[in-house]
Amino acid sequence: MGDVLGQAEFEDILRRVREALDAIPKKFNELVDNINSVLGWLPGFILDKIKSALNAVRDFIGKVITEIGKIITQPGVPWTLWNHGTTWTEQVGGKASDWQDVFHIGTLKTDDEWKGGAADAYKNILPLVVEALGAVKAAADEVDDVLTKMAIAIGVAWLAIVAAVVSFVIELTAESAAATTGVGAPPAAAAAGVSAAKVWGIVAAALAVLEAFVANSLLPSIKDLNQRINNSEGFPGGKWPALTTDISDSSHKQNKGQSAPWEMSKV
Repeated sequence: MGDVLGQAEFEDILRRVREALDAIPKKFNELVDNINSVLGWLPGFILDKIKSALNAVRDFIGKVITEIGKIITQPGVPWTLWNHGTTWTEQVGGKASDWQDVFHIGTLKTDDEWKGGAADAYKNILPLVVEALGAVKAAADEVDDVLTKMAIAIGVAWLAIVAAVVSFVIELTAESAAATTGVGAPPAAAAAGVSAAKVWGIVAAALAVLEAFVANSLLPSIKDLNQRINNSEGFPGGKWPALTTDISDSSHKQNKGQSAPWEMSKV
C-alpha cells in the first residue's frame, strides 16, 4: 500500500490538515462575501442558482469538518506500530529462528558425546523444541504483519485527506477571487460546489477504505493471531516441551558398572 510515515512527516500532515480545516470556513465566507458584493445586478433566477450552490458547499464543508474532526484527536501512530512490529520480528521471531537452526541432531556436540537413556530422551525432544520455536517465529511474524499493515493503512488515509483539504483551500481561494469580477460570481459559485463535492468524496472514500480494511482484513488477521496464540500447536499441553526422563543422575565411562541414565561416550 505504501511506505510507513515517520513521526515528523506524520505530524506535519496533521498540522497541515488542522490548518486547512481552520482555513476552509474562512475561505468560504470570503467567497460568500465577494459574491454578495455583486449580487445587485444579477437577475433573480441566477441568484437562486448561486444560493443553491453555496448551500450545497456549506453542507459539504460541514460534513468534511465533522468527519475529520472525529479522528483528528486520535489520528493513530503509524511509526510506533511499525517499530513495534519490527521489534517483534527481529527480537522475538528472529531469535527464535536462529535457535531453530541450532537445535538439530548433528549440530550439537551432545549427540556425539552423550549416550544412554537420558541422551536418547534429549535427542528425541529436539524436534519438539524446534517445532515450538517455529510456532514462536510464526506468531511474531503475524504480529509484525498486522502492525505493519495498520501503520500503512493509517498513513494512506491521512495522505489522501491532507491532499484533498489542502487542494480545497487553494480552489476556494481562486474561486473567491474570481467572484469579485462580477461576471465571475455565478461560475465561481458553481465551481465551489464542484470543489466541495470533490473534497467530500475523497475524504469519505479515504475513511471508508480505512474502515473496510480494518473490518475485512485487519480484524480477521487479529482473530487468526489470537487463535494461534491460544492454541497448543508446538506446545504440548500448552507448555514448553519438557523432558519426560530424569537425567539428574549421571555417570562417566569409568563407572560403566553402574546403570546410569547417561554417560560420556568419549573415553
